[in-house]
Amino acid sequence: MFVKSADTVLTSGSMLILPSVSIGNVPQLSVDLLINTLEATRVGIIHSPYLVPISGTSGFDHLPDQRLVPLEVYQTRDAKWTIVQQRSPPLAKHHRDFARELMDFIELGSFSCVIVLTSSDAALRGDAMIDGPQIRSLTVNCEDVLANKLRELSLSPLGSGYAQTSNDNVLSLKQLHAAGVAKPLLKLCQESKFPVIALVALVFEGDNVHDAINLANATNSLLDIVPTTQKWRPPQSWQWLMAANNAPSEMF
Repeated sequence: MFVKSADTVLTSGSMLILPSVSIGNVPQLSVDLLINTLEATRVGIIHSPYLVPISGTSGFDHLPDQRLVPLEVYQTRDAKWTIVQQRSPPLAKHHRDFARELMDFIELGSFSCVIVLTSSDAALRGDAMIDGPQIRSLTVNCEDVLANKLRELSLSPLGSGYAQTSNDNVLSLKQLHAAGVAKPLLKLCQESKFPVIALVALVFEGDNVHDAINLANATNSLLDIVPTTQKWRPPQSWQWLMAANNAPSEMF
C-alpha cells in the first residue's frame, strides 16, 4: 500500500526507476547514487507485509533527519523521475506476492515506463555473456525510442537474442540468477503489457561499488537523468559498506 507524505504526489507520466534486491546489492547502491546526487525528496513509502521490517538512520546527506524504512518512494522536483529505494529483501516464499504488490503500485501510478535495475550472478551466466558488456538489457513492451537507444549504447540483450517476442522474453528471464523480485515482476509486466526495461549487471559478490557506479552510468546514459558533467555523490553511509563492525549502532 502506497502511503503518501503529501496530499498531492504526481506520478502520472513519470518514469519509474525500481531496484530489485539482488546479488551484491548493486541496484540499491546505484539508486543511492541517483537519489543523493539528484537530492530527490521522499514523497511516500510503500507499506508491505512481505518485506523484512527494518528502521534506521537516514541514508542520504540532504535528508539527515529522515528515518529509513524498507520501501521508500522519492521524486525529483519536476516529478519527471520517480525512484524507489528498497532497503530489505522479501520474506522467504513471498517474492511473487511482493511482485504483485509492486505491479499494483505501478498500474495505479500510471507511470510512462518502468526501469528495473537488477543484478545477476556472473558465475552462472551463459558462455555467450562471458565476453562483452557486463551490463545487459531486457525489454518488455518497450517504446521504440528507448529500445533503439539501448542498441546505440551497446547495452546488449540478456541471453542470445534481442527480446522481441514473448518466447524471447521467457528465454531471457531464465538467464537471471539471484536477481530477487526482478523475474516475477517482469513476468507480471509482460502479462499486463506494461512497458518496462530491465538493466542487468552481471556481477560477483564482494566489493560491488564499482559495479554500482557502472550500473548508474548505464542508467544515466539511457535516460539522461544527470548532466554528464556532474559527478556522482555517494551518500556518507557508503563509508560503512565494507566496515560493518565499525558502523554506528544508530544504523541498526
